[in-house]
Amino acid sequence: MGLVNHLSLEKNCKVVVILHEGEAGENFREYKEKVFDEVLVLDDSLSIIKDKISDIETFPIYEKFYQTMGVRNLRFYQRVQKIYHEIIKHSSSLSKLSKEEILRQILIIKLVNDIPKVLDIDMKELETYFSEDGLDDRLDIFLKSDDEALKATVRTKKDAVEEKLSKFYPNFRMEGWTDVVIELITDINIDDDRVEQLFKQDSINEAEFENDREKQKLMTEYNSLNISLNFNQRLFDNISRRINRETLENLGFHYNTLSRNGAQDLADKLQELIRQHIKEKVSESSDFWDVGWWYRFGRQPNDTFKDYIEHAVKERKVEINTNLDIATISRVFIKFYQHGNENLEFCEAIQNIDKVNLKTIIWQSIEDEQDRKLYIHKILQHPAFGIKTVRFNDATKINNVTWSFLENTNVYCISIFSYHPFIVKSKRDEVRQWTLELLQERIIENSNTRASVESWLEHTDNLNTI
Repeated sequence: MGLVNHLSLEKNCKVVVILHEGEAGENFREYKEKVFDEVLVLDDSLSIIKDKISDIETFPIYEKFYQTMGVRNLRFYQRVQKIYHEIIKHSSSLSKLSKEEILRQILIIKLVNDIPKVLDIDMKELETYFSEDGLDDRLDIFLKSDDEALKATVRTKKDAVEEKLSKFYPNFRMEGWTDVVIELITDINIDDDRVEQLFKQDSINEAEFENDREKQKLMTEYNSLNISLNFNQRLFDNISRRINRETLENLGFHYNTLSRNGAQDLADKLQELIRQHIKEKVSESSDFWDVGWWYRFGRQPNDTFKDYIEHAVKERKVEINTNLDIATISRVFIKFYQHGNENLEFCEAIQNIDKVNLKTIIWQSIEDEQDRKLYIHKILQHPAFGIKTVRFNDATKINNVTWSFLENTNVYCISIFSYHPFIVKSKRDEVRQWTLELLQERIIENSNTRASVESWLEHTDNLNTI
């Protein structure tokens, strides 16, 4: 073993060792993984794996991984099984689908952690490429660069990895049980709260599966023209539990079905639940402000809910601009920083922020604290701050003023601008000045920040050249 290690590290040799592992000593079994980059078992490993795994329910997952990813190392599968049982022993109620999902996650993450050469990526790349929100949403943060050529190279590598993985797990994403799997693989104690949360989610999934089966029965009954007396109540009970999983077209269909069947009381209750769902989604994010988002497959004539969507969006815009919901505006800046999202629906609210609001926005938590300067840079670049507005000298917006004119046919109306001095300016200079003041205040609050703040301000000519 010492000779192999010497030849590999000191002489840069490629060493292949062929031996009968069953005849090897204890030292070999203990140190082989530290010395050898990869161990290949040159026999019918799959049959041995099947004997060792002894789990008929999940063996097809192991078999597909073995055949598509080419990993022959028995000890790899034994380690995977150990992690798998460590998770499922916490609950006997896990569904078959959840067990299969957990096992697939373990196999892929363990592969990258133990044998990174197979996919030619490390754990950081795996998490970045296959994060729940996708690569493009994280690319700027991952690379810390605006180099489009570099981004294209990363995307090409990600596509190559995804193609290899697709043979085993198409559309793989790091979500669900991923955090728990990583903790176990890296020998960190299991987060019991996280595990409990996932078990609850699994129970929710099981309830959804049952709900799906019941809906299928209802639709079969509907199309059979042989409908039971309690159909309307069963339909209402089923759809009211799946509103957030149905398209608006389907919800409108179910509402109309209840109404035509003479169950107007149930139709009205369902309509109220659907409207509440629309209002919640519109309040949650401006992504849901586009009527087209709700009708991805086209809107039926005389649709029941289109007007309500427009009404809910209008109310939400007024609410944000009137109350200046700083939590919402803070999320807008995070989205702009992360994804370049320039949603102009919030422009008026953004232009109305003051220094106190700006302080909340600047110092809110971001994913990578070392990028705080880049984040502040993005804030100052927001297009809403560049929009020019006409204001009087007292800072009142001209378009906010209500004018009253006395009609007199003998007097010509004189331009209001002749008597009310006004200026045309953007918010950016004001925001830049506030930012400078907030950075100076940060030095006073924490003197250890003086060097980093002052160095940055010198480098950017007091934020004029960022």
